[in-house]
Amino acid sequence: MLKRSLTLAAASVALTAGLVSPAMAAPADFIGTWVNKDANTRGVTRLVITSAGGNQLKIQVFGQCHPTDCDWGTTSLITYGLNVQDSDHKYATANYNQGFANSFLTLSATGKEVMLQGYTQFLDNSGRQNYYSREYFQRKTIVRVPGDIRVLPGASR
Repeated sequence: MLKRSLTLAAASVALTAGLVSPAMAAPADFIGTWVNKDANTRGVTRLVITSAGGNQLKIQVFGQCHPTDCDWGTTSLITYGLNVQDSDHKYATANYNQGFANSFLTLSATGKEVMLQGYTQFLDNSGRQNYYSREYFQRKTIVRVPGDIRVLPGASR
């Protein structure tokens, strides 16, 4: 009887511990390089999301500038589930304070696509209007070509 009670108590503690501190499950859904589906965007062109160890993620945002994209820098990406028990996180937020403006970003991942919503507030008294944006990104496929691939006979180098 005592053994059964201890087993039941141990199982209850393990279950409770799992519910109290759920691990974020889906960071792999966010990790990667994401390119804006609109090649002519005037907004965010690319997102680079990386693991920062454990369940932590970092995001680096690039915006459309000329002649090269502007690097907004890297900040934390915080992920969310649908409720306190949902460890399959498909939503995320990041905040960029660039001095002249503050941009609060929300992301939602479907596996094949990331939707980015941005809320930009100007802080520089320039008179520019705060604005909202929504953009869609697809994962950039990276093809690694081995350095020792042989050239086919008859093919020119």
